Amino acid sequence: MAPKVSIITINYNNAKGLEQTIASVLSQTYKNFEFILIDGASNDGSVELIEANRDKFTYCISEKDTGIYNAMNKGIRVSSGQYLLFLNSGDLLTQASALHDFIHHEKFVGDIIYGDYKFKEGAKVYADQLSPIYFMRTSLPHQSTFFKKEVFEQMGLYDETYSMGGDRAYFIKCFMSEQFKFTHVNYFLTYFDLEGLSNSKEHRKRKNEEDERMFREYFGVHYEDYKKQLELEQELKQTKKRTVEGIAKRIKHKIQKLWKHRRW
Repeated sequence: MAPKVSIITINYNNAKGLEQTIASVLSQTYKNFEFILIDGASNDGSVELIEANRDKFTYCISEKDTGIYNAMNKGIRVSSGQYLLFLNSGDLLTQASALHDFIHHEKFVGDIIYGDYKFKEGAKVYADQLSPIYFMRTSLPHQSTFFKKEVFEQMGLYDETYSMGGDRAYFIKCFMSEQFKFTHVNYFLTYFDLEGLSNSKEHRKRKNEEDERMFREYFGVHYEDYKKQLELEQELKQTKKRTVEGIAKRIKHKIQKLWKHRRW
């Protein structure tokens, strides 16, 4: 099995990250892919880098866009692969064999196939089983997820009214439709650049507002029940944590008392 993959990279004023992403993609031993580059009219040297590597791209363009998901949608429209992978500037594949290993993994089946990723200070491993509550806690990694092109043909493109949570909204939309098979491949596919917009602290308030909007839109009348369940789970987690901390403190106190009164 060697399906054609469309690797879509979007970039805006991240020449250093883009250079690293280009090198990572071109180093892959798996060669059945097209490389699509969408730049948002950068002015930091990215355009010059793109021109120097123009022959490496199947398609590339540098023009103003209205945001992340507008750029990603441009890439989807010109893609021709069976599967799409969004590897944005600054994101890297973990090794030269990463695409090959992932695509030839025994669990590489389904419509939306997601792996795991590493970052500067650790790694993130995702769940095998998904649920609405799961998507309220977190999302899936677009940089480590293969989408069948048919998913976008059937469900449409990313909702560009979201400035930072459009990928999460899309995952939820697809999951709640019950039309697609989600599969987890336990493999670290990428190194993720955590400096992205949706991970910036100054944008957290807007992100929370977007999350609230998408939850209400896609969970509908069940949203309040899911929200209550999540709150109870979090409360239980904190209770368990406090209980464990309390036990640990009592044990520590007993040990200290023992040593204090011990006679040699």
